[in-house]
Amino acid sequence: MARPEKVTVVENFRSKIKESNSIFLTDYLGLNVADMTELRRNLRQENVSYMIAKNTLIRLAAKEEGLEELEPYLKGPTAVAFGVEDPNVPAKILYESFKAKEKPAIKCFYIDGKLYKTADELKAWASLPTKEELYTQILMGVQSPLTNLIASIEAPMREFVSVLDALAKAKED
Repeated sequence: MARPEKVTVVENFRSKIKESNSIFLTDYLGLNVADMTELRRNLRQENVSYMIAKNTLIRLAAKEEGLEELEPYLKGPTAVAFGVEDPNVPAKILYESFKAKEKPAIKCFYIDGKLYKTADELKAWASLPTKEELYTQILMGVQSPLTNLIASIEAPMREFVSVLDALAKAKED
């Protein structure tokens, strides 16, 4: 018979899996308390949960949610990051932490139905712009031609006014 606290942990993980569009399995071994606190704070600021549990409990939750492909990576100390919004946001935070401290090591990550296993794939996801950055780029792309059009429409009028101004000054002299 399962203990109530274990059932609660499995249910908590199941709900996190359901609401997440990205899941990162990490090996947190070697992170000291200060580094772990900083990592969790950075993840929490971006609405990313970072949880630690026994592999058997994580395995149960993943299996119940149809993510059996995570099972081979559930060995050793495992912490799980659950991203709800942009999948590249937790990738950026974890990648930056790994670059700075070489911890936590990424075992694998699961984004929008696909499993990724290599550091190059993590780097690729981490280098993608966020939604806000994409919106800004699109807005600038749309705004730039309009600004140029307005400037080109106004240019002849400006030149005409400056010619009239020069003629007026010439007549005064």
